[in-house]
Amino acid sequence: MTTRAQLLSEMDAIEATAKRLATVAERTDDQRKQDLAAARRELAMRMMTVMAIGEEYPPIRQNAAVYAELRQRLSGLRAVIADHQARWSAVAIDSDDKAYSASSAGVQQAGRDFMRWVRHQVESLPPSTDNDDGNAASRAVAS
Repeated sequence: MTTRAQLLSEMDAIEATAKRLATVAERTDDQRKQDLAAARRELAMRMMTVMAIGEEYPPIRQNAAVYAELRQRLSGLRAVIADHQARWSAVAIDSDDKAYSASSAGVQQAGRDFMRWVRHQVESLPPSTDNDDGNAASRAVAS
């Protein structure tokens, strides 16, 4: 069974990958385009992992309203990412292109908004079993 700690750990990994992607997007070196493509792939894979384990996390899966909203929000985020990547393939972008930078910033904001919402849901829903990570409540109070 997926635990709260596992889900939050995967979300932390997504946030780290998204930060790395944003850093790569701002670079101008020759390796930038290859690193951008790799970071995009990693981010997509990590998002699929979060969705898969989120579906296994009982407090989300068993709450029809939260689960439906999760799927809706994830679908919206995927659409934003797909649109950005369709307009700005890694090999076609120029680092000084203001339109690219604006599009990239929009995707980054959409990703942060999604992750903030998911994290809030995970931290505010009661754990499903005694085996779940009980430290989430103290993390929620601290934030």
